[in-house]
Formats: sequence, structure tokens, C-alpha cells
Amino acid sequence: MARMAPPRSGVKVRMYRQGHGDCFLLAFAGREGGRLRPVYVLIDCGLKNGSEVDASIQEIIDDIHAATSGHIDIAIVTHEHLDHVNGFARRGGGKRLFERLSVGQVWLAWTEDADDPLANELRARFNDTLITLAFAEARMQGVPALDGQATRIREFVETETGDSCDALRAAFDAAHLDAPHASPAALAEMAITGITNKRAIAWLRDHAKEGVKFLDPEKPPVTIPHVAHSEVFVLGPPRDPSLLLDLDPQGAEKFDLHRGGLGLDGAARGLSLALTPDGGAAEAASPFAPRYCIAQQEITAAEPVANTGAPARTAEDYYRRSYFDPEASWRRIDDDWLDAAEGMALRLNNEVNNTSLVLAFRLPNTGKTLLFTGDAQRGNWLGWADLVWTTDNGPVTARDLLAECVLYKVGHHGSHNATLNGRPEDSHANLGWMAQGEAAREFMAMIPANTAWAMGRARPWAHPMPEIEAALHRKAEGRVLRSDLDPGEAAPSEPSSDAWKDYKRRLRSNRLYFEITINDS
Repeated sequence: MARMAPPRSGVKVRMYRQGHGDCFLLAFAGREGGRLRPVYVLIDCGLKNGSEVDASIQEIIDDIHAATSGHIDIAIVTHEHLDHVNGFARRGGGKRLFERLSVGQVWLAWTEDADDPLANELRARFNDTLITLAFAEARMQGVPALDGQATRIREFVETETGDSCDALRAAFDAAHLDAPHASPAALAEMAITGITNKRAIAWLRDHAKEGVKFLDPEKPPVTIPHVAHSEVFVLGPPRDPSLLLDLDPQGAEKFDLHRGGLGLDGAARGLSLALTPDGGAAEAASPFAPRYCIAQQEITAAEPVANTGAPARTAEDYYRRSYFDPEASWRRIDDDWLDAAEGMALRLNNEVNNTSLVLAFRLPNTGKTLLFTGDAQRGNWLGWADLVWTTDNGPVTARDLLAECVLYKVGHHGSHNATLNGRPEDSHANLGWMAQGEAAREFMAMIPANTAWAMGRARPWAHPMPEIEAALHRKAEGRVLRSDLDPGEAAPSEPSSDAWKDYKRRLRSNRLYFEITINDS
């Protein structure tokens, strides 16, 4: 394995083919102390467990080490899902595989900043919901009709945390033992801090020799160290909570208008407010936050429980008569809320996707851009429409950047809600905004997906969605790379065209990766 040499002007992009997950290595020509040297940027490193294609994650990390001579200038984490970060936590021979590499800077979204009030509010909601799901899964184990839902919740929790529901419950209980008087929110934070995905990101942050940057779309573009005139524009995640919670394409934004969405109604909507179980015991699990609840033992006890902030006795009497009278069982939800837990898990999964760090790398000479979206979904995309940055060469909008896009890293394995449909003249950011004018000749898409694995699951995932993949092929005239397919399996509309021949000249591939050179001249 040889070192990855950047072009003299432009960038080389390597998309690794480890499985159903993201891992991209970018090489730029840089200069330090009067000498030329390559500058390496790594975007994510992970995969869904069991989704390997033909290359192990250890082989991928070995290749990254060889390609960079053991040093990554910038490591970027788009969001903390298993298929984007678990490579950073992988071990071999008793050591973390990434310990062989040194890291300069780590770039994260503003949502990871512990000093940001909105980020902390979102994190608390995330932590509370995860804990509730873990305890809901325990309750489901005693309800045969919910076995399927329990299995799918286990999958969701693993994606969110890198660990099992059992491990998450144990962490919560251990935190409760260590701090018996801590609030449920504090207990949830203590439990979540120890999960695999969080530890992977924490390890990166601790090993960043040049520190951590939290990126925000409301701030000026950032630069790549040692790369002259570099500009990286931050498109997302937006700071508007209503956009962060807006997940599903609407109307003409969809590629298939007949597909259902993630909207929650009835019991599922009620459960979407779910927060931590009271006290950490499975039998006491509640779908609602303690601040919305009165503890059952406070209502049923003969005397008030100390230090609980219980309401007046008159209120307790009312709740006892209304909800714990054996003749009034119809008033109670008991375990009915468990039936909605799967919808809550799915929504949480997509809400985290929507906090993805979205970056547009713009090359200085030609203005070509490379768009890396993580798993951004509808609200994140909508947040790009009004973005304007002031640069030395005048104002730049998100529409400008997308118009010059020559490489699109397709969001969320090509799922239905991670690429918006539309036309160039539409007001919302969409595929139609991309690759206008000369950029259309070079535009290509990269889809990290193992479709056979995704479709072969007990509950299949359409990754990529056929309508989206077909639209990408039309727009890119066949210049679409998918992890589980060789480049020859693409069907260009004009295989003899100059654009196709140029694409083939710039493309290299093997079982470990696809590599494309984007020239800035």
C-alpha cells in the first residue's frame, strides 16, 4: 500500500468500501515551512455490524495509515451514529486500531459543543429518549406480541449508541447507585457518556493535537490548514429546532409521492415526548419525563415520600381514586405505550441524522465544490436555502455552492428522506440545484451502501431508494459509485462521450476503495 498523493491542484477523494457506512479520505496539496506536503482530511469511519462487503474495517484502517503515513490533518465526524464512528472505536491485538495514527484537528457540528445551550438541550432530549427506549425494550420482553418491535428497538439503540439495550440499562442503574440523589436527566447523561459511540468521539477529541472546532452555518467558512486559499462552507445542521425536527420530504420534494413518512400520531405522538424512567428500574419505566409525572409510590403510599416534591394530599387522593381504583383500569395506559416505542425509536434515529454536519469544499481556481451531507434530512436541507457568506470575492450562497457541485456524497445510503427532489428554480435546496452549467459535465455521486445486506434484513431498508438512485444516474450520466458495485456495473447513457472518458481516466478502484481525482484547473 502506497501513500495517497494529491493532484498538484485540486483534491483526490477516496471512498472506502467497508460496508454499509461512511469513510472518506481526501488528499490536498499543501505547503508547510516552505516545503510541499500532502494534507489529509478524513470524514467519518464506520459501518453497520454485519454489513461488510469485501473489506474488513481493519484493512480499511491499515490503508488509511499507509495512505497518510500515519497522520490525519483533520478528522471530521458528521454525527455519532454507529455507521459513521464505530471504526474509531475498533480494536485489534488489544489496542484501538486508530492509535497508530496521529490527528491534527477534529471538526464536529455545533451540536457537540458542551458550551452551547441549544446543543445541551438537544443532547438532554436525546439522552432521555434513549434511556426510555432501553427500558421499554426490557418491558417488551414479557409481551410476545411485541417481540418484533423489541428486536427493531435493539437495532436502533445499537445504531445510536454502539451498545446493547442491556448495556445501556446497566449503565443507567450504575449511575443511579453512584449518585442516588441525582436527577433523572443527570443520570441519563452519566449513562450515555459511557457508550461506545460517545467514547469513540471522545477519544478523537482527546487525541487532537491542534484542538477541536465546532462548526456552525452561521459563521464564516473555515480553512484547511496548510492548503492555500481553501474554503469549507458549513451548510448544516441548522440552529432552528423546528428544522432539526423536520424529517420527511413533502409533496414535490419526494422522489416517490406514494411512500409514507415518519409523522407520528396518536400513541406514537404521545410517546415521542418520552423521557427517562423513574429511578432506573425496569418495572418503574414510564414513557414520560419526571417533570410531567407524579411518582406512583407517592400516590399510593400512606404517607408522602420524602424529598419528592409531591403535590398536596388532595391531589394525591384524586389520582388514587381516578387511576388506581381497580374499577377504573380503563383510565390507565399501563403497557399500551410500548406499542408505540418503535415509532419513537425510528424518529429518534432520524432526528440524530438531521443533526449531521454538512460541508461544501470549494476549490479556489475553478469554484468546483464537493458536497458531504452526512445523513442530513429534510429540515437540514431546508436550512441551506437562506445561507449567505461574505468572502473576499463577494457574497456566496448555498445555491451558488450547489450549482458548482461536481461530487455529491449521497446522504443516508440513498434513503427516501436524505435527498430532496426538485427543480433548479425551486426555493428549497434539492438535487435540481446541483451541477449547473459546466459542472454538469463532471458531476458524480457516491453512495455508501451494501444494498443486498440492507434489503436482506428482517425489515428491509431500501438503501438506496431505487427512484433516487435512478435520478442520480440520469443527472450524473452514469457517474455513480456504490460501495457494493464495481464501476463497470454502472450504465452510462453515453459510454463513448468525452465526459465519460474523462471520468474513467480520473477514477481508480479496487476492493478497498474507489478513488476519484478532481482537478482544479
